[in-house]
Amino acid sequence: MISQVIKPIADVVPKRVMNAWTIGAQEQLIADATVIGDRLLVLSCAMEKLEVPFDSLPALKCISINDRSNFTIDDDGSCLYWESADIHLDIEAFRYATDPEWKQKFDSLKSEHNQVFGKAIATLRKQHKLRQSDIIGLSERQVRRIEQGDGSTKVDTLRLFAKAHGMDLDAYLDAVASAIASTSSDYGNSSK
Repeated sequence: MISQVIKPIADVVPKRVMNAWTIGAQEQLIADATVIGDRLLVLSCAMEKLEVPFDSLPALKCISINDRSNFTIDDDGSCLYWESADIHLDIEAFRYATDPEWKQKFDSLKSEHNQVFGKAIATLRKQHKLRQSDIIGLSERQVRRIEQGDGSTKVDTLRLFAKAHGMDLDAYLDAVASAIASTSSDYGNSSK
């Protein structure tokens, strides 16, 4: 009789995969990744395979050919990290680059977020009785575009808004969050 040695499941399945399934985050976390030629192959903890060309994401383009394989996977699988380029990418970034349907959905959500954020910025400005021209360092056109949700707002730009409102950045962002919360019923229901 031949006895077969069976390895414990913990030796076969990476710990991060087991943890991802335990917390129900298997589709959001990375199990493994490898580089083959000009492509990054990423495996989610749900065993979804993503093949990502290095030229498909601006962040990946910044990584030299010699450093492409020099990444680490965060212990919990939340991201890949290239230390030499200081780049962190999560699985959503890889889906964005490989799945047109995912990209469209993400872009739609991002646009909706930008509009809600811009509306809150406009509301706060009006509550403080400021004109668009009162935001020193930005043109009225730039302020109008931000308030209409055209694109993302950079931290340095938010600092200019905070200064115009006589607040530090944290206080300003708290005030914007409050403005969003006061109108969140429209935002929360529109994405359902």
